[in-house]
Amino acid sequence: RNNWYPQQTLDEDDRYTIKGVATLSANARRALLEHVPIRIGRGDVPAIIRSCPYGPLLGVFALDLRTYRGPNSRNNQPSPSAETAFAGRAQIAWLKRALAASTATWKVIASDMP
Repeated sequence: RNNWYPQQTLDEDDRYTIKGVATLSANARRALLEHVPIRIGRGDVPAIIRSCPYGPLLGVFALDLRTYRGPNSRNNQPSPSAETAFAGRAQIAWLKRALAASTATWKVIASDMP
């Protein structure tokens, strides 16, 4: 089951020599940023959000829905909170500005989660 959380340890899983999920996650993010040819944002947490215009007809806006995601939970919160976060305020503000500034006929928002 893919339900890892930062404080989880994999002490009973012999497949991993590093047992802390937070360390594994940080290593995976670093590998992504070092080996995938994308520009990253600046700030405390480098974001991988980006927009890619394809001529006058298409604009693609890719979001990072993992960096700002709240902790795993039962997902039955009655109202928005830190537990229901998935995009982060700065990223949503960037998306609104980018969509408003785009002159593309078709605007596609791509995300890594449904």
